[in-house]
Amino acid sequence: MAPPKKKDFKGFSEWDSQPKQEAKPRASSKVSKNGTNSISNESSTAPTEGSKRTDRRPLPGMLGNMGTPRSQASPTTAPKVASSSRPPPRPGQKYPNIVLGDQKRPDLTPAQKIKRVKGIYWITGLGVYALSSYGVYLYIQYGKAVKLQEENEREYSLGLKHRPEVDTNKVYEKISGNYDSSVRFSEWFMGMSLLRRWMLWGLEGDILEASAGTGRNNPYYHAAKCRSITMVDNSPKMLEIAKTDFQSRYPHYGHISFAAQDASQPIKSPSGEGFDRVIQTMGLCSQKSPVETLKNLEQHCRPGGKILLLEHGRSHYNWLNSILDAYVLDHARSWGCFWNRDIGKLLEESGLVVTKISRFHLGTTWLIEASPRPRKRTGTGELGPDSE
Repeated sequence: MAPPKKKDFKGFSEWDSQPKQEAKPRASSKVSKNGTNSISNESSTAPTEGSKRTDRRPLPGMLGNMGTPRSQASPTTAPKVASSSRPPPRPGQKYPNIVLGDQKRPDLTPAQKIKRVKGIYWITGLGVYALSSYGVYLYIQYGKAVKLQEENEREYSLGLKHRPEVDTNKVYEKISGNYDSSVRFSEWFMGMSLLRRWMLWGLEGDILEASAGTGRNNPYYHAAKCRSITMVDNSPKMLEIAKTDFQSRYPHYGHISFAAQDASQPIKSPSGEGFDRVIQTMGLCSQKSPVETLKNLEQHCRPGGKILLLEHGRSHYNWLNSILDAYVLDHARSWGCFWNRDIGKLLEESGLVVTKISRFHLGTTWLIEASPRPRKRTGTGELGPDSE
């Protein structure tokens, strides 16, 4: 119904009995005690006489809504929305009218929780079982190794048994065809590929690789940065495999040469002035004269160059060294490798200037960075040790 007239009103003869209906502000719902919703509208109650409105809104026009009650005038501001109806939009959202709630994972059922816990227990149990089994295996091998080593030393001292000599060249010629497939998994498991990549990272200039083998370092060469690459190895068959693999990986690289020779012998460089970088991977364990090999590699490294070695030998721990000593001959007959050599002692005897040593796998793997000693040129153009 229309609001009552005032006695002193003199503007219009009558009120419109059916005023124009306009948009009403959204009603807020309240829940009563009995659980039913009661809707209350703030604008549904007409102002009484003598009451003062504190929420006056400006008229939309001069005469546009003068015939309508003030309580039904269209609001100029958006009505308030209950805070529980919709969360505020996320900052930077493309469509602010669409509010996305937090994407939470659905709660797991009790059966799923039990299944997950069982999976964790199984994985943990298998890990503990594997570690304990490996520990028991090492303990048994250590006991056998100590007894075997004591018996061998007693027979050597009495002359009942002579230390056998193993020709590593013949061993490598025999196993060259299956060598890569035999060591691939063990090297991957021990992370040797990462160490090889680390050693060859940033190689440039003239490169010499001694004891190249079947070319297991080939995938990690940056051939575009290398002026030339020279590979040498005692085994012609293994070097042929390395050559085939390198040419298949870098078919357009032509500055490479291969020489089947001992790394302790003189090596010809493309420029005749030595190499910028000299690398060797697992070579000292199979060399007949490892100290002479290190000295020769030093002679072929230019002043200011680097010698990078990735070798394996004696460990930090005596119990592991006992196992290496006891089974060294069996390992050498199978793989052409004497895995119990003291790499630190060999470096000291060679006279190399060692700048960095990193050891892995209980100290059996050595990553070495060294530099040649200062020297002067001889009259023949070769580099010789400094006599000063």
